Amino acid sequence: MPVPEPPNVALPRPAPVRCATDALRIMLLSSSQPLQPETLAFMLDQHGNGGVITIVSGTVDANSVLAVAECLARAAEGVPQAAALVLASVRPQGRVLPGDIDRWLEASALAAAHGIELIEWFVISAGGVQCPRDLLGEPERWSRLTDPSVSRGRSRRLQ
Repeated sequence: MPVPEPPNVALPRPAPVRCATDALRIMLLSSSQPLQPETLAFMLDQHGNGGVITIVSGTVDANSVLAVAECLARAAEGVPQAAALVLASVRPQGRVLPGDIDRWLEASALAAAHGIELIEWFVISAGGVQCPRDLLGEPERWSRLTDPSVSRGRSRRLQ
């Protein structure tokens, strides 16, 4: 019996990621269960649209987030729509560490050097979720993503 051809139906486009709650939902759904040391990342365009999540397993070293941030930012240089990066470090038995504020600042600078804005970095553990940015007292960056109906003609770089 011949195999029927699949119907030519377009898949629904994922909803834009416009806030920390949207991003955290994606990170939690994508992380290993039970929690394992890993770093998760995804890129967004200026309207919060994305499509692929990158999961790097075995990232036990706290500085691993820097290598992942730089790797994705470098890769995004060739993608005109790429504007923003969201990261998550899974530390099953840990939490925010001394030095994470510096890591946040360095990851932000690494991304910016390649024309990408680091929007958020979550640290996920069995005890909950924290953002090193909060410890610095820096405001959220989600407002830098725009509604497509408002941002006509805006450049790739978020302001």
